[in-house]
Amino acid sequence: MTSPEAPSCGQPSIGAVVLAAGAGSRLGGKPKCLLELDGVPLIKLQVRALQAVPVAPIVVVLGHYRERIEPLLADLDVDIIGQTGETHSQTSSVRLGVSHLPRTLQGFMVCPADLPLVTTEDYRTLVEAFQNRGPNVEFLGPCVNGIPGNPVIFDERIRALLEAGDSRLGSGHWRQTPTRVAQQWQSDNNHYIRDIDTEQDIIDLEQSTGRRLCWPTPEGATPD
Repeated sequence: MTSPEAPSCGQPSIGAVVLAAGAGSRLGGKPKCLLELDGVPLIKLQVRALQAVPVAPIVVVLGHYRERIEPLLADLDVDIIGQTGETHSQTSSVRLGVSHLPRTLQGFMVCPADLPLVTTEDYRTLVEAFQNRGPNVEFLGPCVNGIPGNPVIFDERIRALLEAGDSRLGSGHWRQTPTRVAQQWQSDNNHYIRDIDTEQDIIDLEQSTGRRLCWPTPEGATPD
């Protein structure tokens, strides 16, 4: 992996870190980013949507199930970074991903890989909100009917705190910290708060939206 380079003139100034290193323990030890919507894995849907904003560069952090996820990204222009060791935190994944983004960015978006409904337009709207933020705002995240959502965007000025090991970064605690300027961007778009952690979340999504998530058919098996 080469060192990240600054975007050239005219390229977007928002990069993205896609978090896909988790063990999926609440889903019975299965990689939730491999769930398919309309036959396409969530990880591919997400990267394609980000590329169409456009957001660049995109760093995907893998860990558990890397050998199953990485081949799906082979035809996409992303940088893949692997977590080492059996255990790792979301904060460490954010830190690892951001370390591979150029330092000339205006900000960086942190995207969990379990957002089945977030579209290119949803990402674009969030980026526009960040670009129109106040001069002192260092963090912007969607908030829908009082519920914090994802993805979120950090100002590049936050990088130093992240590199210093601030444990709040990569967790919801950052939204409540009184020592920094965080903006809860109010939205009525439920896409930002529909994530997948359990099998019940999959059922609830289909019942409320009619959109069905399916696990990939094992190689050699016959689909239902």
